[in-house]
Amino acid sequence: MADPLPQLVPTRLLYSSCSTERTLQCSCSFHGIPTPSVQWWMEGSLVDENNPDGDLQVTSTITAPWANSTISLAEKPKKSTKLLCKGKNQSGTHALSILLIPRKSPSSSKTFINGLIHGIVYGTIATALMFLCFSPLMG
Repeated sequence: MADPLPQLVPTRLLYSSCSTERTLQCSCSFHGIPTPSVQWWMEGSLVDENNPDGDLQVTSTITAPWANSTISLAEKPKKSTKLLCKGKNQSGTHALSILLIPRKSPSSSKTFINGLIHGIVYGTIATALMFLCFSPLMG
């Protein structure tokens, strides 16, 4: 008797964060079966993990069924910059869009960026939950 086929699990973003401690770093963690691949996009251009430009560095670790990736920027952006973290496998794609806004005044900008990041994360979670709730009804 043949082994049953492994169950496919669509890619889901389960964790994301951004930090401006020493350098600007954003991380995304995806889960799926098969294990998702992760890509970073900056201003619509794919960021190569082996990027020769020292301003950007992407580090990814894969521990099936998890894929974790971090992008580090040597300098904080001087203008608003759009990042996209995208995870995908053959069962689906999930992405998180991050808008980096340069800091003007230390306290108000930090509060705004924290609120923006939380809004993006909560929006992504809400979208994923709605998809999971309504997908059985569509099938």
